Amino acid sequence: MSRLRRVERHSRLFFVTSNLRRAVPPIHDHEFSILARAIEGVRGRMKTAVFGYCLMPDHWHAIVLPEEGSSISDFLMRVKIAAYQRIRKARSSRDGIWQSRFYDHILRIRREFDQTLEYIHQNPVRRGLVETAMEWPWSGAAWYLDGTGPLAIDEVRLPLNAWDRI
Repeated sequence: MSRLRRVERHSRLFFVTSNLRRAVPPIHDHEFSILARAIEGVRGRMKTAVFGYCLMPDHWHAIVLPEEGSSISDFLMRVKIAAYQRIRKARSSRDGIWQSRFYDHILRIRREFDQTLEYIHQNPVRRGLVETAMEWPWSGAAWYLDGTGPLAIDEVRLPLNAWDRI
């Protein structure tokens, strides 16, 4: 099987999705906090901005911007390793939990960013886990309203017309 080659690796807004392996038990509340801390720790060490996220029982989404010198692949690999090590210990298991690959898509225009952010935040609503996006504690939806949540959201500092050049 060939390896996927990513043409763009950093300095772009990436919409990413990472899934649990099939037959792996879903992530529970205390494990969501482990995953959130893993994302927070790696983002700080790798200088990767996070503009939106949603942690779900069987996958997670984020909009991230890795700076030059790091890559989207490195960011995802490090988050998955950090979360796996802690979740494995909590579950007393040696089995892997993440699928080895991940999905990524570069967001090039403001409308695409806005639609993707809405998709991410509405994920738990579509799955029937909550009635409104604000009720799901493991997403950045509340951050945009009142600045609360397990992960801080970085401020998008690009002028609106710059979105067309991303």
